[in-house]
Amino acid sequence: MKAHATLTYPRSWKHGLASLKGDHVVMSNPKIYEPLACDNLFSDFTAIQKPSDVVDFVNRYGLLYHEEGSEKVIDFLQEASAIRLLANIVIYIRSDDVESLSDVWAISEFSSLFEAPASTGQELLNQASILVSWVVNEKLQGLPHGLVSEANIEVNGVPGNPGSFLWVVFPENLLQYIYYQFATTINKSAPIANCLECHRIFIPEHGRQQYCSQRCANRARVKRYRSKENS
Repeated sequence: MKAHATLTYPRSWKHGLASLKGDHVVMSNPKIYEPLACDNLFSDFTAIQKPSDVVDFVNRYGLLYHEEGSEKVIDFLQEASAIRLLANIVIYIRSDDVESLSDVWAISEFSSLFEAPASTGQELLNQASILVSWVVNEKLQGLPHGLVSEANIEVNGVPGNPGSFLWVVFPENLLQYIYYQFATTINKSAPIANCLECHRIFIPEHGRQQYCSQRCANRARVKRYRSKENS
């Protein structure tokens, strides 16, 4: 029996040795890996704030749109800033932080996307939530997806169980993988937080965790200590 459509396991991607060349990041010696197996892809992307961060990211995950070659550094910085803001909006919504949302709305054009400005805190929370879904859906527009039988997948030469099936997506580029991971994270209602030191978005292990790593916690501790010494 011929299938109506041929779906394969989600495409792999390539990462490699990265370096800066003018306003571009260049990648060489590409190696294949599976983005869906990288639990920290979205979180690590939100940590990008300067060109050296872009180099570190490409070393580990590759370019955003192409498996080889080079891309503009500014594209990484802008996309990382955009999804970091989106994640922070989710954090504000979940904590009913209307004041922070009001600050975001005041310096952006988000209110113009709606028929009327929010007149109450609840309306602002509603608009913010709708905005998140709009942006994510736009970034994932046209994303192919489908059901794959494990019988069609081999691991180390061993075929999968024919009675098991996977619902998978087929992103066209790494940025779509990043937004897909962000979408699945908030869809599961997983808690997310903004590291007070590096501003990386991360999943806290407990409700009071303020830093994404012990390294950031130590840096913040040193800064507080030096501030007390200089006061």
